[in-house]
Amino acid sequence: RFHQIAESRRFILDTMRALQAPGASICVIRNDTLVWSEGFGYADLEQRVPATPLTRFRIGSVSKPLTSIALGLLVQEGKLDLDAPVQDYVPSFPVKRWPITTRELAGHLAGIRHYRDDEFAIMRHYATVLDGLSIFERDTLLFEPGTRFSYSSYGWNLVSAVIEGASGEPFLAFMAHRVFGPMGMVHTVPEFTDSLIPWRARFYVHADSTSPPRNAPYVDNSYKWAGGGFMSTSEDLARFGRNLLDGRLLRPETLALLWTSLRTADGKETG
Repeated sequence: RFHQIAESRRFILDTMRALQAPGASICVIRNDTLVWSEGFGYADLEQRVPATPLTRFRIGSVSKPLTSIALGLLVQEGKLDLDAPVQDYVPSFPVKRWPITTRELAGHLAGIRHYRDDEFAIMRHYATVLDGLSIFERDTLLFEPGTRFSYSSYGWNLVSAVIEGASGEPFLAFMAHRVFGPMGMVHTVPEFTDSLIPWRARFYVHADSTSPPRNAPYVDNSYKWAGGGFMSTSEDLARFGRNLLDGRLLRPETLALLWTSLRTADGKETG
């Protein structure tokens, strides 16, 4: 085991040098046992703050699989019909040329568009999930739902509104006490820009593949909690995977539902 960790450590450090990545955090759980957890490089380059297993990073679209557990819980409890029109749960969402279902949203088959122009770096704060829908809710669908696969983070914004409608709770509150709490994910939080979040990493971008890191532009991720707005640690994410496999929250048939590929109308699997 120590030889394997040493080899992995060399690989990680070599990769970080090649990518000019400021920091990283690695965790391995095997048979319910934490066998390795280590931080590399810096969480803050200017202040020379080391990255550690407690460092909270932006997890981007890994927020989507976390959110999918909320969908699974609501289906499991009979509170959500994946094939009902989304307006059953989000009455304020405009009716489109074709009906949209939660199954199509979650599988990126609904025809909801993705980011456009500089929307990835929105600076405005959205107080509620429904407020965030205003960015795209009036837009025309890209295609008839079910006929094409087209990745959409905005589709998952609408999924979070469905979760609110089906559960009767605000999305972030539901995630905190129904998903993160039972999963033991004590370091996973929404990234509020105005809050003091212990062990939050600083964020960096590269102008190109050969340029050193520089400070990332300011962004307020409140418009996309479900699709890309959470922060977490490597240990929390490893714990999330372990608890899913152990059946901590979801029954086997619910996991099978979430892990089965959807198909487009012509029968092609989306993966």
